[in-house]
Amino acid sequence: MTWKTWAGSALAGMSFFLVNTAWGVNLVVLEAKGAGLKAGQVIDSTLPLALAEGESAALIADTGRIIRLKGPHKDAPLAKDGGNVGNVKEAMASLINAGGAENSSLGATRSADSAFKLAKDGKRLPDPWLVDVTRSGSHCYREGERLALWRPDDATDSKIRVIIGENTWKARTDWPKGKSNLALPADVPIQDGVSITMEVDDKKNESVLHIVPSTVKSDPAKVAWMHEKGCTNQFMALLSTLDK
Repeated sequence: MTWKTWAGSALAGMSFFLVNTAWGVNLVVLEAKGAGLKAGQVIDSTLPLALAEGESAALIADTGRIIRLKGPHKDAPLAKDGGNVGNVKEAMASLINAGGAENSSLGATRSADSAFKLAKDGKRLPDPWLVDVTRSGSHCYREGERLALWRPDDATDSKIRVIIGENTWKARTDWPKGKSNLALPADVPIQDGVSITMEVDDKKNESVLHIVPSTVKSDPAKVAWMHEKGCTNQFMALLSTLDK
């Protein structure tokens, strides 16, 4: 099976009760306004982080906790918490209930245990890093990895067309029956925030791709990143693997 382009192409072993306290930890920048910070940048939690008035930063710890800071700020990111980033269950509960019951990512205010169960019962993707071609919205992918597409029904032969960005890359290929996954070529030019159009047998879905930087090491931190980027199905699939 060959992709045919056309004109226009241009936290294993982590305890759920582990608490990081007095020691310095690395934090990854999720998003920032000003301060010279970039998404994916790693900073030391013990060093002062200066934010001027109007500047802000959101940082992710390995436990999945998100630390949100607003300027003016001059202390270390975790100074108010004594260096504590909590544990995974605390971080996940805070994450899924952010904004209250009406805005909770899982539909209601929940404990981490109930969220883990709901994620396991309701997960759609067989692997968190697959992109469902039948769903529009936001999809996440790992930096440096090939993008892999997935379809829930592989009972028939299909034809697929993919467009990345504004005609930056276009290709089409056959998708044989019995095959659920389909990897894009390794050299496809994908950037954070780029659009992707996926058309399978004339059924089209338009989405946005978001990078999960290689600096985001632990699975809880990846869950947090997916959640914040709106990659709902992938967030659920990865969340379902945490409580084992």
